Amino acid sequence: MASSRVETQVLWATASSKSISSASNATSDAHTFNAEDWDVALQVNADNDGTAATGDTVDVYVLWTTGDVLTGGGSDYDTVEHAHKLGRLNTYAAETPGEDPACRTWFVPSAALGFKLHCVNNSAGRAITVKARVSAHRPQ
Repeated sequence: MASSRVETQVLWATASSKSISSASNATSDAHTFNAEDWDVALQVNADNDGTAATGDTVDVYVLWTTGDVLTGGGSDYDTVEHAHKLGRLNTYAAETPGEDPACRTWFVPSAALGFKLHCVNNSAGRAITVKARVSAHRPQ
């Protein structure tokens, strides 16, 4: 079976990136999988807006949806406190792992209807800009 690779930018209030203030968080717009997607990769990039220091990390979570579980209309997403933690990106190069910008790819299941990303900036003093992209195989 022939397939193609489909790439989609994760959006943040329709923007391709989000600068998250220190000690703050942000949730992306919803990303919906095509029913034929499989073998999905999610790449997240964290770029420190200043000179990185120890503690300048971003925790990356996925808020999954399987649809309208509450039967109130529209998709219902996992709550932030119960979200699936993918991992942490460290933008302080003197630590291991650590680099600015920090970038990591995770393979995610596509059985869910879709997701939102939730990113937490753990820095005490610097904003960190996040970007994310989804790549999936799809039959032709």
